[in-house]
Amino acid sequence: MFFFGVAIAVSAQDNMAEQLLAEGIKYSNEGSYKRAIGFFEDALNVDEKLNRAKYELAYIYLQTGDSEKAAEYSREVMKSDDSLKLEATLILGAAYDQQNESKKSLKTYKKAVKEFPESNLAQFNLGLRYYNNRNWDEAESCLTKSLTIDKSYPGSHFLLAHIMLNKGETVKSMLSLYYFLLLEQDTERTLDAYEILEELWKSSVTNLEGEKVISINSSSNDFYKIVDFDIKIKTATYQGNFEPSDRLNVFSENTNLLFDVISRNYDAKLGFWELTYVDFFKELHDKGFSNSFAYYVSNSSYRPQVLVWLSDHYAEFNSFINWMELQ
Repeated sequence: MFFFGVAIAVSAQDNMAEQLLAEGIKYSNEGSYKRAIGFFEDALNVDEKLNRAKYELAYIYLQTGDSEKAAEYSREVMKSDDSLKLEATLILGAAYDQQNESKKSLKTYKKAVKEFPESNLAQFNLGLRYYNNRNWDEAESCLTKSLTIDKSYPGSHFLLAHIMLNKGETVKSMLSLYYFLLLEQDTERTLDAYEILEELWKSSVTNLEGEKVISINSSSNDFYKIVDFDIKIKTATYQGNFEPSDRLNVFSENTNLLFDVISRNYDAKLGFWELTYVDFFKELHDKGFSNSFAYYVSNSSYRPQVLVWLSDHYAEFNSFINWMELQ
């Protein structure tokens, strides 16, 4: 009877800790961090080994800028080999970032990648650290690995686009931004990505003296530089035909042009960029969906105009959506 009574007491204690944890998570999700902290601390008073409560505290302290406590709790979680170790390691790296401890942050993210090589988030965070260190090549390597693991993570496309911008790879940056816009709608990043694309389309091909270039070395074998040159030369022939207020139609025409040039110059390589972006956009264009795609990704920036276009092209857009669902 004594052991039976102990078992009941332990079970009741576990239930209480879990109930307190659930309440804390509810308030944390609502952004009521102060109340959430109280519940997580109470849960730890009942069960000091409750790693989920420690992890939630680490997350909250990171969000509220208390990097010391975030690091403290994340280290406690990392000591135990459980399902939260990766997340705790990433929080520790972010806490070091808040403290401007870039070397410790880099070391922590490298540890995450080594212990969790199949984690796209580990690769993403390491790539972000390299990006902040302005180490573009290492950053690109991490982000391509991240997207090879999980192509559906929008943040990786967004960061990769910025990396390629810094490397002067305009077309590659465009492809990453377009794919990002396909995945993420109605956020601040969406508006930023769209604005960057519009600015990239306004740029022109010039030489060192600022004069427009009208020819290219035919021996060049860089597919992306050929595409970049081709689209910039061609946009000059029609951009002046649109009114300044007709930016959506300009964007649609530019998008169709990019995918058309890619499709016509496609050289069937099998590298990361081809498998991740070029093959997809080539097929999309060959199916006749370039305009539908352009209007779809413009929804956040030009919603009223997009809705008018959709009402006039319902069958075309519906075919595009059905095709996308099969991808």
